[in-house]
Amino acid sequence: MKPRPFVAIVSVLLLVAIVSCVSVEKRYQKGQELEAKGRLEEAAQRYITILTKDPNMEDARRSLADVGSRIVNEGLAQARADEANGLYEGAVAAINRIDSLTGRAGQVGVTLAVPDDYADFRRDMVEAAFASLSRQGGDLEDAGNWAEALRIYERMLPYPLASDQRTLVDESRARVLTEWAKQDMARGSYRAAYGHAQSALEIHGPDSEAGAEGRAIQKAALEAGTKTVAVLPFWADRGSGNRPPRGMESSLYDTLLYEHMEAPVLFVGPIDRGTIHREMSRLRIRIGEIAPQTAGMVGQALNADFVVVGWLGSYAQEDSVPEEKLRQAPLRRDKTKAAAYTEKRYTVKLTGEVRYEIIESASRRVVDEETVVANASAPFRRAFYDGDYSTLDLSRDERALFDKEGWLRAEEELQAGLVRKLAEKMAASLFERVLRFVK
Repeated sequence: MKPRPFVAIVSVLLLVAIVSCVSVEKRYQKGQELEAKGRLEEAAQRYITILTKDPNMEDARRSLADVGSRIVNEGLAQARADEANGLYEGAVAAINRIDSLTGRAGQVGVTLAVPDDYADFRRDMVEAAFASLSRQGGDLEDAGNWAEALRIYERMLPYPLASDQRTLVDESRARVLTEWAKQDMARGSYRAAYGHAQSALEIHGPDSEAGAEGRAIQKAALEAGTKTVAVLPFWADRGSGNRPPRGMESSLYDTLLYEHMEAPVLFVGPIDRGTIHREMSRLRIRIGEIAPQTAGMVGQALNADFVVVGWLGSYAQEDSVPEEKLRQAPLRRDKTKAAAYTEKRYTVKLTGEVRYEIIESASRRVVDEETVVANASAPFRRAFYDGDYSTLDLSRDERALFDKEGWLRAEEELQAGLVRKLAEKMAASLFERVLRFVK
């Protein structure tokens, strides 16, 4: 009676084999359907997939050899027709399709024959297309049409170029991008200049001559285009209904500056908090609600492009309906007796709203404003007992349910989570809005 596990294993393997055969057969039938519809390249890929999974399926192998030969012949006919018409890019595109198919077919053991002169024809077409596109790119460079020149040169990237040809293409791309970046600088489009310079130095690397020129352009773009921003201390709007916990506005301010604006996005330059506070002290400006005129004065004193003032606009706490359970615990002095206490489980959701204004220092006017809303929630478990809970014989986890200091820590932790979310969203919003003033 012992062979039963062996029989079961064999049965499973047979079942898997049958399912696999059915799946391969369905794929093959789909390939035949595609072939009948004239969708030869799709059919060929279907046969390649089958042979990848089942190298022994001879029907798929024969079909791939047949369909592949037809595709190669059609591709060559198209390439030669394009050559006759001077359409060298079209000829190279047909050659690339042939190379791709013969390569994929070869990986599954099917060799697709090409004419003896194929290698020479392939090289001639690539050289002709390279020369044609290089001339077009050069003409576009002479006209200062950097976008189209780059597009022309990038069309050669998929080509099977010789090493010297690829070097020339890369040099042309880097040259176009660098000249484009210089034009951007002249027009005051500093972010575009930085991006084009970055693309240029990535071609040959930051340590190359082109890379060094790209870095120099980026440095100049950042120096000319960066907008300096002074974020002034926040305050709480006491007339907004539910008051936020004391000090939440200060915590939000610290979190924003220390965790999110220490490493700002490019072209935004936050002013150090200490510098801001020293200037506010010198100008005898107290922390609290700050009017745009006053904020603009601080910004001018700091030589900042913009000043940001913000306040907690609203704060709300929503507790779910608690789930109550009556629990029993033995008394510590007499464990034969028990007392009942209530455990409550519920979820607390906090919602905070921050409003901020971006003030242009020079004009002292509000140029943008935004409201940021975030929420944080957490489950709570607490226990209540009419008497002294220390008279009950409780486990450590059960005693924690009565710990009011623990309750307070959990509430503070939830509030800190809300502050982190508000600061994160505000930083993203603030960076986005300041960048609108950078070309």
